[in-house]
Amino acid sequence: MYKIIYFKKKLKIDIYKVRIQYYKILEMSTSTNNITQLPAYGKLSNYIDYEKKDYKFNLDEQPDINDFQDRIGEKPTLIAECKLNTEDNFPPKKKSSKSKREYYNSDNNYKGKKIDYKGLHESWNDSNNDWIYCLTYNGKIVKIGMTITSLKERYGSYSCGTTRAMEKGSCSTTNYIISECNFYAMLKNIKVQIYGFCCPPSKQEFTRFGESKLISLSSVRDQETMITDAFKKAYKHIPVLCVQEGK
Repeated sequence: MYKIIYFKKKLKIDIYKVRIQYYKILEMSTSTNNITQLPAYGKLSNYIDYEKKDYKFNLDEQPDINDFQDRIGEKPTLIAECKLNTEDNFPPKKKSSKSKREYYNSDNNYKGKKIDYKGLHESWNDSNNDWIYCLTYNGKIVKIGMTITSLKERYGSYSCGTTRAMEKGSCSTTNYIISECNFYAMLKNIKVQIYGFCCPPSKQEFTRFGESKLISLSSVRDQETMITDAFKKAYKHIPVLCVQEGK
């Protein structure tokens, strides 16, 4: 009985704290000096401090991509960079195109795509191989992930993590958090870059159903675990924006 009463009191206190935090963020969101709107997903505040207008983590303390490559003995390839989704950065391909691109504007109520990515290397479109990637802010590693598609396709998925999609429930929370954190970096003039490690699938002859075929075997998920373990061994923590393991 006492445990139930204690739980109810603790729940009320927790709900009260959440409400206080919500109204603090709401107050900041209506300020004329605010550089971002009220988040569509509450846990975004685990990474961005709206009151102080800064990240919750210290960027200067995050591991440097050059130090990490020395520790693992392998140099990644600089594949792409993040840019604000403006007409200057992404000019229309065809003026007669039926699907008109929506561009970011500084209106605090804007809920569409705020950022996008530009390839810097031919491997940006490579869908024949799997990839491990490191997302960096000013050369500091903030996320490690993997994809079985091209990096262009994976980051295209990230950039779909808009406020509009989050409010509708049509995008993943991870995509939303990464998009908003990258957008925040753009506003703070932080260079956001994507480095990649190519992970070619292996080939093996496989027999079943009375048929034999040379099949592709992907090990990128295991390799992502390996590189994350190497990161943790070197720095005693995982990258700050590793919200969840890759799919």
